[in-house]
Amino acid sequence: MEFHHNICPRNCYDTCSIISTTHKGVLISVDGNPDHDYTLGKLCPKALDDVKKVYSPQRIRYPMRQRGRYSGFWERISWDEALTLISEKILALKKTYESSLPLALNKYSGNFGVLHNAMEGLFTGIGATTRAIGSPCWSAGVEAQTYDFGTFFCSDPLDMAKANLIWLWGVNPAWTAVHQMPIIFDAIDRGAKVVCFDTHFSATAARAHQYVQVRPGTDGLLALGFAKVLLEENLIDPNLSCYTLGHEEFLYYLENEISLDNCSEITGVSISTIRELALEYGKTHPACIWAGFGLQRYTNGGQTLRAIDALGALAGHLGEQGGGIQYAQFQTWRFSGAIQNPAHPFNISSDTDHPSIDSLTQNQKQTDRLLNINRFSEKALNCTDPPVKMLWISGRNPLSQDGNLQQWKKLINQLDLIVVNDLFHSKSSEAADLFLPITTHYEHWDLNAGYWHYWVGVNEPAILPIGESRSDLQIAWDVSAKLNELEPGSCTFPTSGDEKETLLRELGPQMLDILGLKKPEEILNAPVRANFPSTAWENRIFATPSGRYEFFSSQASNARLSPLPIFVPPLNPSIDAPLRLLTPHHYSTINSQVYASGADNPDYVLHLAPELAQRHNLAVGDRAQIWNKSGLLEVVIQPLLGISPDTVIIFQEQVEGSSPLNCLIGTPLTDMGQLILGAPGFALNETFVNLRKL
Repeated sequence: MEFHHNICPRNCYDTCSIISTTHKGVLISVDGNPDHDYTLGKLCPKALDDVKKVYSPQRIRYPMRQRGRYSGFWERISWDEALTLISEKILALKKTYESSLPLALNKYSGNFGVLHNAMEGLFTGIGATTRAIGSPCWSAGVEAQTYDFGTFFCSDPLDMAKANLIWLWGVNPAWTAVHQMPIIFDAIDRGAKVVCFDTHFSATAARAHQYVQVRPGTDGLLALGFAKVLLEENLIDPNLSCYTLGHEEFLYYLENEISLDNCSEITGVSISTIRELALEYGKTHPACIWAGFGLQRYTNGGQTLRAIDALGALAGHLGEQGGGIQYAQFQTWRFSGAIQNPAHPFNISSDTDHPSIDSLTQNQKQTDRLLNINRFSEKALNCTDPPVKMLWISGRNPLSQDGNLQQWKKLINQLDLIVVNDLFHSKSSEAADLFLPITTHYEHWDLNAGYWHYWVGVNEPAILPIGESRSDLQIAWDVSAKLNELEPGSCTFPTSGDEKETLLRELGPQMLDILGLKKPEEILNAPVRANFPSTAWENRIFATPSGRYEFFSSQASNARLSPLPIFVPPLNPSIDAPLRLLTPHHYSTINSQVYASGADNPDYVLHLAPELAQRHNLAVGDRAQIWNKSGLLEVVIQPLLGISPDTVIIFQEQVEGSSPLNCLIGTPLTDMGQLILGAPGFALNETFVNLRKL
């Protein structure tokens, strides 16, 4: 038996540390690393499914070429054939258009890990290309917290166990961050109260002391209502003037613009509940709010996060052990960027506090064509000088996740070549010409960190690559080598190398200091916790221009936003589409990545309020359709208590043989994200549909 250190690369709060076991070169089991103080030797069902995933008969093991997009007629080809097809097309397009801008990369976070950024490095080596920029996940919240705190940073998640009051606001860790639940239970055992705010009664709400249902998109107003009560009851931190900027202007706004009657009517939360919760929050120390990503996936999402941040500051909970506002952090990703393209939305340069469009090199600002990842197909179609003619999709499945599928279909029709590198076929690979098989994290070296806890570690290969699969880094080297073979000097990205040595070069002086290491090789021994204080902002010195928490942000004002946290109503449904569609994560999936622990379903299940079902003469198991101008989807009805009658819910589960769930989604954008991540986020929760019985 041999044991290996691995790190789960999924886009998940937990970023689990794994010990894999092999026997005679075969992966036989995976277990949690008991020496990791967050995951503590436990794994979620997704990670426990990894052995089946590695050896799945559905996994693609060889390079494949499709004879006719969407035909399903795939044939095995050699790596040399695949690399030649790609490289010849790249060189032909550069010659035809006298530019490399027709080459486009659409990549995101399907696989976390520093060495996956080799794809960006490859495109940088080719020249000025077209790139997806921004984030579909957290843009508005990242920017909101940057206005307030100067950067987005959260306490060590273990710190939550010290809280006497925990508000879980728009998060469902019982399904999506399972390692946080024992920490919350520890706090409960010590006497803490847990309140869950959500649009529907979730698995986490079932484990909380109190559940508060909030109408979608109105959470910011509820936070402002709580703040209004703190003001009326004189529960404001008396030391605000010592560490904040603009609190007087914010208090004036609360006093003159926020009405509890209006707040209750719009949010659906009674005035008595608002007062009761606000008093409890103002009087209980320490008190922690965990604000989830779903809160900011609205057209007013950034303002919602700013209002929640302001509530925490007003009550004096910032910087207290066990308290504060938790959203996320990326301070543990300060790698050297030796292989990264700085345009990548997750890149943190060594001298900035957050990923920023401003961190792009001047050369890239002038040459690379950057398209909002959330409107990529639309923006790409508008590129005419020169047009986008080749697309490489990596770490993404846009035809299953992006909005505006009609625009995607138009873009596909104009492309000469579409390349996908992945483990399994997907909706996106159905439209591809070439499929390049990649390795799992048990088959390659990598370096990984989380966006929730503070741990950083090396992922080491436990087994040889399955079939002819190759790592993203190896593929990038191979494409560069073929390009330079066909036309010397056509790509400056390295043509070969050593994965282990490459990852060690990513640990520059700043990262070594953060991890308390003297030399990069020390990270090979075991995962390391970053030397950050357990409590964020414990000294109440912030990274803003003023060094204070900023209720009034000049940066926001300069971005043509309100300098103060204010309530901006979400979008309203129309007569043609009167129901808001929410699509939360399911415990068995991460977006379109599905695991065997979740049973495949023949149909999408539409959860709706019993009164809404009755209004449409629908009962359990009935078939129905939901539709809007973007598309139509067939569903099976499941009435469920705890859902607002103007909202319907479909959890992101695997459904075979059906239209993708995103066929209903347009491309509404969030109010923030442009300044920090280069583009606004995806207001996914501003999707509206109609309903009819079949």
